[in-house]
Amino acid sequence: MDDDILNLEQAMELFGVSERTMIKLLREEHIPARKIGREWRFNKTALLKWLGEGDSTNYLNQTELYRIANDTRLSKQDILEQIKGDVEMLTINGANVRELLPDLNKDVFLPDDATLRVSYKRQRGIEKLTFKVFWLIKD
Repeated sequence: MDDDILNLEQAMELFGVSERTMIKLLREEHIPARKIGREWRFNKTALLKWLGEGDSTNYLNQTELYRIANDTRLSKQDILEQIKGDVEMLTINGANVRELLPDLNKDVFLPDDATLRVSYKRQRGIEKLTFKVFWLIKD
């Protein structure tokens, strides 16, 4: 086999991590890989590039700065209506997130260059459908 193409075990050895950690990286970190049949294959150069381009500040506990959530238990139809209403409120109020989360102690506006991520996750007896909107902080 070509030294530039690694299997899962070789990629784990390259990073010095367990199989569990490697699978977590595959699921959560957009690690460059292909699944061919039942086997994962990695390009060594792509892995090293991915590792080198990482930014440790992405993993700092920055949620201490602001973490405000609003959990409401509703029926399926009411959830969809709530989402629709929240989007409408953002549209009417100049995309000020504070309108949705009154406990937020400052105005936060959704910028024109935000990213929307829709994800589904099933883990530990819970299924999650998540809509995340995120953007770079511009001071």
